[in-house]
Amino acid sequence: MIVAAVLSPPAQRDVRADGFDQQISALQGQADGLTQQISTAQQESSAASTQAATVAQELAQTQAQTVAAQNVLDAANLRLAATTASLVATEAQLVNDRKQLGQLVVMMYQIRSNGTVTRALVDSQSFAQTMSTIESVAQVSDHMKSLVQDVQSREQRLTVLRQQQQTEQQQAAQAVASLQSLAAQQSAEQQEFQAEAGSLSGQAASLAAQLQGVVSHIGQVRAAQAAARAASIGAARILSGAIPPFANGARADYFPWGQCTWYVASLRDVTWNGDAWQWAGTAADQGMPEGMQPRVGAIVVFARGGAYSQLGHVAYVDAVNSATSFTVDEANFVGLGVVDRRYVPSLAGIEAFIY
Repeated sequence: MIVAAVLSPPAQRDVRADGFDQQISALQGQADGLTQQISTAQQESSAASTQAATVAQELAQTQAQTVAAQNVLDAANLRLAATTASLVATEAQLVNDRKQLGQLVVMMYQIRSNGTVTRALVDSQSFAQTMSTIESVAQVSDHMKSLVQDVQSREQRLTVLRQQQQTEQQQAAQAVASLQSLAAQQSAEQQEFQAEAGSLSGQAASLAAQLQGVVSHIGQVRAAQAAARAASIGAARILSGAIPPFANGARADYFPWGQCTWYVASLRDVTWNGDAWQWAGTAADQGMPEGMQPRVGAIVVFARGGAYSQLGHVAYVDAVNSATSFTVDEANFVGLGVVDRRYVPSLAGIEAFIY
């Protein structure tokens, strides 16, 4: 069974209604208060307290920058999704126009080659019948002219949309690079804060532990907010009953909308960066288990070239048929923003499975 759904250009969802911003604001207030208490705590480790508070402030600033970068990516992804949906709709209209135009060309050729119109005019029993025949032929001719204009117009629009799509893909990629850089910076600051907090004692240590919990909670809420925004964008098309993006719950997804990496990161917790072909190495660097045996729920990494682009390809294993064959759900194999289900008959071209 094949199910295809073409969505109209999506509208930005107001995530404020979900209370994310209110939660973040309240938690940030708690974090600011704890930071102030740590910096003023009178303990033997006062210098360490001040340093821990400084790192905490830097971490809060990086988190704020991360939110701004996420908003930029959300906007870029939204524009890209809308343009892709318009592109799909225009291509479908163009196919239909060309089909109708072809039928009319055949009809006009048959009329002119076998003298149908001439015989109809000769055999006409009245002036009204004659005019009706002439009018019918004229309407066919006018329809052909209209269709030719439609085809030309839509071809021009497709060219503009493709250029626009390419520009928006580049903008999304730039936003992703900025967001991933901030995420790495935030991770480093988090580790530094934990190291500084580990040297504290007494009241300062207690306050630092509370602050760590609040900061962690802020990160969780922001991840849920980012996932909610990304989920509202959705996919342009879902084919063959494939799993929709974010079907397994809210996740932070720092990849450009519609790409294979974006789709897989919407179904699995992906804490690494890079193009698809880099995933096997970057995931291994983070200690993720890998192998060459397909498993349901695993990420399969395909090498560059062959049936895939020079950026490689990743997909989500939906079912396992044998030790060497399996079924995947994926995005951007058929087209940008298109999620499909595909049978993979062998392990040829596969770099690794990430479990």
